[in-house]
Amino acid sequence: MVQHNPFKPGPLHWPKHIHVARWIGIALFTPVALTGAVATFLLWKLDAGPLDITAVSRWVEPISVVSGKHPGFPAGRLTWKKLKIEWQPSSGSISAGLMLEAHHLMVERLDGTIAEQAGEADTVLALAPLLHGVIAPRRLRMRDASIVLRRQKNGEIELDLPFQRHSGHGMPTDLGRLADLDINNVSLTLLGLPNKQVAFLGPIEAHAQNLPVSSHSENYLWNGWWRAGLKLGGFHTILTANGGQNNSGRGVWNIASTTNDLSGLDDVVPALQKWHIRADTDLILTVLPYGMQNKLSDIVLNTTLKDGTIIQKSAPDIHVHRGSVTIHLHMNTPGVTGGAWIDVSKANLVVADHRGAETHVGGAAHLTVNNLVHLRSMDIDARAGLDQFDFATLGDIWPASLVKGARRWSVENITQGRGGPMRVHVHAQTNSGINNIRLTQLDGELLGHDLTVHGLRPLPPFTGAEAILKIADLNGLSILLQHAEQQTAHGLIKLPDGDVRIENLFGKTQIGIIRLHLTGSVPAFNDILSAPRLHLLSRHPLPFTKPSGLLDVNNEISLPLSSHVQNQDIHVHTQAVFSQVHLGNVVLGRPLDQASGHLSATEKGMTVWGEGLLSGVPVHAIVEENFSKGAPSQIMQNIRATARVDPQSAAKARLGIESLFKGQAEFSGQYIQRANARADLQVTADLQSAKLVSPLWVKPQGEKANISGHMVFQGHTVVALKELQAHGRELNVLGEGELQQGRLAAIDVNNFQIGRNLGTAHIVLPHMMGDPYRVEINAQQVDLAPVFDQSTRKALYRSEEAEEAKLSTPRKRDKNKHQPDWRVSVQTPRVYYGPKAFVSDVVSDADFHQGRLLWGQLDWSAPSRVHMTLDHIQNSQPFKADTDNLGALLQGLGLYSHLKGGETHLVGRFVKDERGEAGLVFGLPTFEGHLSIKPFQYLHPPFSVTMAANLSPLHWFHSHTDHFDVQHTSMDMTVSKGVLTLKNGSVSNDALGGTVEGPITLKDAGLNLKGTIVPLFGLNAWPRKIPLVGHFLAPEKGGGVFSATYRVRGTLGEPDLSVNPFSLLLPGVLRKMVQ
Repeated sequence: MVQHNPFKPGPLHWPKHIHVARWIGIALFTPVALTGAVATFLLWKLDAGPLDITAVSRWVEPISVVSGKHPGFPAGRLTWKKLKIEWQPSSGSISAGLMLEAHHLMVERLDGTIAEQAGEADTVLALAPLLHGVIAPRRLRMRDASIVLRRQKNGEIELDLPFQRHSGHGMPTDLGRLADLDINNVSLTLLGLPNKQVAFLGPIEAHAQNLPVSSHSENYLWNGWWRAGLKLGGFHTILTANGGQNNSGRGVWNIASTTNDLSGLDDVVPALQKWHIRADTDLILTVLPYGMQNKLSDIVLNTTLKDGTIIQKSAPDIHVHRGSVTIHLHMNTPGVTGGAWIDVSKANLVVADHRGAETHVGGAAHLTVNNLVHLRSMDIDARAGLDQFDFATLGDIWPASLVKGARRWSVENITQGRGGPMRVHVHAQTNSGINNIRLTQLDGELLGHDLTVHGLRPLPPFTGAEAILKIADLNGLSILLQHAEQQTAHGLIKLPDGDVRIENLFGKTQIGIIRLHLTGSVPAFNDILSAPRLHLLSRHPLPFTKPSGLLDVNNEISLPLSSHVQNQDIHVHTQAVFSQVHLGNVVLGRPLDQASGHLSATEKGMTVWGEGLLSGVPVHAIVEENFSKGAPSQIMQNIRATARVDPQSAAKARLGIESLFKGQAEFSGQYIQRANARADLQVTADLQSAKLVSPLWVKPQGEKANISGHMVFQGHTVVALKELQAHGRELNVLGEGELQQGRLAAIDVNNFQIGRNLGTAHIVLPHMMGDPYRVEINAQQVDLAPVFDQSTRKALYRSEEAEEAKLSTPRKRDKNKHQPDWRVSVQTPRVYYGPKAFVSDVVSDADFHQGRLLWGQLDWSAPSRVHMTLDHIQNSQPFKADTDNLGALLQGLGLYSHLKGGETHLVGRFVKDERGEAGLVFGLPTFEGHLSIKPFQYLHPPFSVTMAANLSPLHWFHSHTDHFDVQHTSMDMTVSKGVLTLKNGSVSNDALGGTVEGPITLKDAGLNLKGTIVPLFGLNAWPRKIPLVGHFLAPEKGGGVFSATYRVRGTLGEPDLSVNPFSLLLPGVLRKMVQ
């Protein structure tokens, strides 16, 4: 057996995993080596020249270029007949790229129709971007191509391929590496424009290269030219451009168009259809180099307009002679995404009216934006102006579509005059996008000279006006007027100043507001206010006659500036100040003079308030006129008036009340006229400041009282006077008037209560000047106590003194001069002369002349029969009074209770002389008379009288302590200036006599009497009858040798009697000397 040597080396064996790795390496290296070999061969072929890969490309043809809405159905497929590729090495800063050259390119739609095609196209694509999926062409060459594009609803422009899916993402493209452009016979069609318009651009021919600015510069500028035709609807033009680097290292391109008629753009801009104006346009673009890119720096647009016409449907055509504008766009930073400003300069337009007169219009504007692409903030400032024009042909140069309302009003209502110069300034801005742009400033000015302006037809126009049209705010413009005149049928109205404002300039309908300051005569303004268009006085004319005076008026009229203005759309507001106005037939035919005040009127009504003299009476009135239609009961006129009436003004106004009061009466009245021509006049008088004087009653000044009445009219005729009332302290009167031919003839007082006066009365007013008032009173009772009350008499006296003190110049007044005559008849069962005292069955008739009692007759039956008569003979008024029982009369009247019996006779006369009035009632003059009283008894005489009577023993049997018998009393008396003076008074019987003399003041019934008491009257009085020495023995008439003197002081109600018995020791003259 052979054994192997274990130490002998055997054959080599590799591990199993090494064998696996070797075979894997061979499998991987072989395709790489083959691919490298193929790539090396391909690069060698590409570098040697174009490589035709048409056969290979058939494997992938057609290529889907636009996806469809459904997977597997592309909207666009690209095909070609020949396809070549070639390698382009890098050159300078231009990187290497791959050239693709294709012939007979076509893009087919889903239905197989051809959408786009090109006879030949090649491009060089930069290799580095291409490796990242970005198409970055270095060169683009195209010939005999037709491309159709469509504008989508979202504004994007894409190939015209139906059923394509709008993903919003396309093949990334970078044109920043493009350096060579060669286009020949290429057309571009754009569909989807507004109004189904089609834009056609072609044939396009362009040859340009992006060359370095300098030999070793990395910045490039395009140099070359291009030319294309543009067809848009009926608009045709040829665009040409050429450009390149200028001396400053910038790129400048000049783009121009052939002359074209702007009306050809009507399919795109319908408003340009009527613009038959030829225009030339050229554009200058300035760019700056940024590497291979050219960024926009400036655009300057120049447009020139040739002679042409703008046709207007509803207005004369506008004839344009010439015009030009230059617009400059400057980028703050080169490019199209940064901020920029646009400047419009050298904008001018020359238009002519039908007479050939030229108007030069010019303007300028400046605009700044934050970003042209993503615009958010923008600021615009624009100015425009013109030199001159004729208002008569303003419609020839003002476009009908520009501020229609203002144009219509200006053309129709400013018919003559010269205008210009004019300027307009507009400023607008936004900080939140173009849709939110707003005006922040709008102002302008236009001057007008010698204008004829129709404010509201058919009213007469204003002529000779100087005007300034101002645009002062964003909402409207105003026309300031000066020095104009308006001729009416009855006078001239002047316009010192005024304005016409047109509001809502940018709205559908403009509103015109006409404000005028006018001065002139009342008749001239009445012509204007009576115009039917104003609806002020045309349907409700003022009833006044012969108007005159001056008016200063501020009038405002508001109306829409449309072709069809309705009456209800016109609003009028008038404010006026009037002075020195006269109006006839204001109230009851009476005129108004020297009137002044204010007037306010609208289309709905008018209000007038002022003051004047109504037949001489100062009156303050408010007049309200209603111009609206309504029911027959609707109030059409409402007049409220107040007046201060004194006797003098009442006499001038022939009111017939001047004799009833003194001082002032506050009258207020309201006149209401309705649509059925019925009118009511309510009059109230406040008599607190007046002193009322009547045959029945005296009201002191300051005491509250009022009277009122109601008058009814039908048209201008008085048909009723009713509700006559008087109210006050203890005053209540109700009555109504009697009318004769529209004149107040009489007043029936159905019931009156004046204090304690109760009854009815009938007052007949004077029919003509000089006739008396006739008053018939049938009363249950009459109270004359206030007339005889001392406190009342004192108050009236003080009131008269106060009224005298108010006079501006001291003078003696005839207080009764303006009082008319009265004839008063009274019948009443009872007349009070005091708080309780009264007389019965009174019948009285009296005539008064200028406030004085002239004739009268008075009778009553109780408490004692009295009969009085007063006659009038020239300056003397004889008076007689008789009573059967003086004691009963005085006791019944509550005047004196110490007399019993006594038949009394008073005979005298009232004499008008220098002594003045008597101080009695009704202005009676001084009285002179004699009083005689037959036997009566003096009840409860003083002790001194009884003692003196007992000095006669022969009469002790007839002496009584409770009364003193008087056989006869007589005395002379005078009444003057409120003082009753007794003279030669004697009282006597057989046992005792006496004398009396001295004054009694009627105002306070004050006594200051003196006399003697004569005992043993028959014997003691006898020596006075002795001739020569009798007067010395008994100096008093009715006195004796030995008499006791006495004196009476105090008042008639409380007399104070003092007797001096020691005077008995002094006979005759000695007693008189020491009295």
